[in-house]
Amino acid sequence: MSAAVAVPAGRDVRVISLIGVAHGTSHYYQLAFVTMLLIVRDAAGLSFTEVGLLGSLFYGVSGLGQTAAGFAVDRFGARPILAGGLAALGLTLGLISVAHSFPAFAAIAVLGGLGNCVFHPADFALLNASVNQKRLGRAFSIHGLGGSLGWAAGPAMYFLDHLFGWVGAALIGAIPGLVLSVLVLVHRTDLVDHRIKARSLAAAEGRVSARSLFLQTPILLCLGYFALLSTNTVGIQQFAVPAWKDMFDVTENYAAICLMVFVIGSAAGTLVGGYFADRVHHHERVAAIGLLSAAALTLPVATQTVSAALLPLVLAMAGFAGGTTGPSRDMIVRHATPAGASGKVFGFVYSGLDLGSFLAPLVFSQLMNLGEPAMMFWIATGLYVVNAGIVMLIRQASAPPVPAAAE
Repeated sequence: MSAAVAVPAGRDVRVISLIGVAHGTSHYYQLAFVTMLLIVRDAAGLSFTEVGLLGSLFYGVSGLGQTAAGFAVDRFGARPILAGGLAALGLTLGLISVAHSFPAFAAIAVLGGLGNCVFHPADFALLNASVNQKRLGRAFSIHGLGGSLGWAAGPAMYFLDHLFGWVGAALIGAIPGLVLSVLVLVHRTDLVDHRIKARSLAAAEGRVSARSLFLQTPILLCLGYFALLSTNTVGIQQFAVPAWKDMFDVTENYAAICLMVFVIGSAAGTLVGGYFADRVHHHERVAAIGLLSAAALTLPVATQTVSAALLPLVLAMAGFAGGTTGPSRDMIVRHATPAGASGKVFGFVYSGLDLGSFLAPLVFSQLMNLGEPAMMFWIATGLYVVNAGIVMLIRQASAPPVPAAAE
């Protein structure tokens, strides 16, 4: 039974809202960091190549740090680790106001990556321990929606720069992370320490070594799933606009609108998917159906058999179908996690997101260089199908063995 079964709905709302906003803040800083680098590029004497290297350094540190953050969450508790990550990201943006050299920006990028790496292990440990399990699907959907809205807030740095200059923009942009860090620390009662229940379960079921834990088939499949997922997502986000412009002979603005529609559809699907996740037992079926539906809707884009006029509608439906899988996917990871290892597992498997984010530009940029934009969407279609198969395998690998019938 969940540690939060008997808690009132009001506390669930507070916890879900706080963690959702915190997750959104992490995504905001992911985009705001690179945006600020572009804003200060001329003043600081940075090249576009150096800006790209700093962005890669941020994600590289974050990816390498997620598993370590998971261990820290299980050792010291999720609440202080989450508060520290929020504070680190706030300081990351604030320090840009005093940096004037590439080495200084590189040190700031490392700090940002360390702050960014804590969110998935800390967020999910807190949600699992603090929220009634009957509302966990909706909690995961709000968590995912918060991330999408956070990305949407990143470009606000351009407006702050216009109003207050880049130093003022960096200092103002630091405020959300610092304020939320304090809020997480003071919500001691609402944010339940997941280690209390984890220790009792681990004592009853036995502890698993880290090496054995990460080599379990369901955990490795989850890691692969997230790597392929982010390869797909990041690749489309970064290169779909020029690809659609060439494929469908549309303007850049029209292609950008298509991307916005796809992202909005995905966010809407995430909300609906939360209700499905709370009402079904076979989450792998929900995820597989959503992924296969997204594949079917991406195929007309790959084959260029959809008209430019209908492209936004098809993309909205594809984004919605893919979005519905998010909460069920998180429930699948939860069910695959052994007792007492919530932080470690979520940190490890979600490091796949950073791995995919690193690989996507390498693959999709080459397709654009080769003049094969449609191949991006053939790959996207294939990745949807592969991931549908993976979620079914995770369920099968996680299922307890069926006892033999008595002779």
